[in-house]
Amino acid sequence: MDQSRARATTKQLIVIMAAITKWGALKDHVTANPAHNSEANLKNADPELCIHLLQRLESSNKSWMDQFLELRGLDLLMEALEHLSGRSCACIADTLLQLTCISCVRAVMNSSAGLHFILNNEGYVRILIQALDTSNIMVKMQVFELLAALALFDPQGRHLTLDAFDHYKSLKKQQHRFSVVMNELHNTDNVPYIVTLMSMVNVLVLGQEDRRKRDRLRQEFIGRRRTKT
Repeated sequence: MDQSRARATTKQLIVIMAAITKWGALKDHVTANPAHNSEANLKNADPELCIHLLQRLESSNKSWMDQFLELRGLDLLMEALEHLSGRSCACIADTLLQLTCISCVRAVMNSSAGLHFILNNEGYVRILIQALDTSNIMVKMQVFELLAALALFDPQGRHLTLDAFDHYKSLKKQQHRFSVVMNELHNTDNVPYIVTLMSMVNVLVLGQEDRRKRDRLRQEFIGRRRTKT
């Protein structure tokens, strides 16, 4: 019975990884042909592959997740997310794919193996925060939720989250690392989104055990509240 289950799991893994490879190849095609707009390149994408992957990730066991990570499944997800981030004319297909990518990352983080894999690779968190470069509130809300969860998990997660904010500041040529958070608070009246943003602030400030460092963090946010950047 156990051998039969193992064979079935391996077969499912091969099917999913083939789908991921096909999806990754599509993203490479998009990147290699910048003259074509994203809508034209993505119109032939198979969203069912993404949905199938998400469903499988959400129901995966430890063995399946370990193999998924070993086969660079998370790398392909992050590459796809990076390609989809920051597009000035994102179409609905782009947004749906981006949301599915982020949901897949969330599913990976919900497993112990996936979470620790991310904690050992700072590049993943830096790519994740780049997805904030969008006008879609649903995408940004999910990204902030994942960043807050990482920061809350342990000191390494907190370090990677702060590093990601520094990286985003440099990438977007902003003066302050939390400008993205405070600017979002200034520019939205969406209550659930405001709650998510304030949760991000509270996790970063209240999660700092050293009183002096906590006060400095609080002052950073207070300063950003007074001046928009």
